[in-house]
Amino acid sequence: MNKNRKMVIVFLFAFVLCFSLVGCTLQDRIEEYSSGKEQCYLNTENVTRFSYKGNDYTILADTVSNGGLGECIGYIRQLAAIDENGKILLKENVESSTSQSLADLAEKAPEAAYIIPFLNVYAAPNADDYLIVDVNGGYHKAVISENVKDSDTVFDFKKREESINDSFEVNPENATQLLWGGTVYQVTSDMVSDDELGSHIDILAESVTFDTETKIPLSKEDLSKIDWYGKNAGQGRESWFYTDVYEIYGTDKAKAVAVNVNDNYYIAKRQ
Repeated sequence: MNKNRKMVIVFLFAFVLCFSLVGCTLQDRIEEYSSGKEQCYLNTENVTRFSYKGNDYTILADTVSNGGLGECIGYIRQLAAIDENGKILLKENVESSTSQSLADLAEKAPEAAYIIPFLNVYAAPNADDYLIVDVNGGYHKAVISENVKDSDTVFDFKKREESINDSFEVNPENATQLLWGGTVYQVTSDMVSDDELGSHIDILAESVTFDTETKIPLSKEDLSKIDWYGKNAGQGRESWFYTDVYEIYGTDKAKAVAVNVNDNYYIAKRQ
């Protein structure tokens, strides 16, 4: 995979950490969310495997919908740079990732063929013989490695859940909007329940802090500057944490989609 394509994948799945001067930081939210959940560990020799409570699990190609998730019981939350054989060359924790550190990740592992995000681990709602792991934009089943059957298909780390050309991104000029190709989607205050979610479309995994009046995203440098003269004393700031994008049942995605912002799904309408 060439360098430019690799960088597209890196930034597509990066959490760009922007620390707000008001309210909780993203790190605070992550630590609170992780409380009581088991940390899981990737197998550095085989990216299709991870450990949970001392047991070795193999990730399968089988996926479930968002509605098929049980309780969140663990987390990996790492970006893994891997070679063509599935060996992990480098890892970066999602919560500490910045655009620069991710660029460094690609530079430090020039032989990496893929960079894949691993997020949370869930229980199966009505079964105890498998777990579910959020990897590469899909919710994949994972079974204890010694229980893998000949009929099971192991997760193909070389396969993307969606084409890069079809990816959504946050509008750099308006943090409350998404861009999909040449189309603009405005995030509304209308919420969507899990039962109304259709197929998974994309994963944004991006944090953005913006001016509440102009909706323009604030850079990390803007947020770290000390306002000695009080020029920004009246400036309102808001932080949004984008994760997944889904279709809405009964709605053409060319007209509207559902996007997860701050742990709730909202309708984003085409403008």
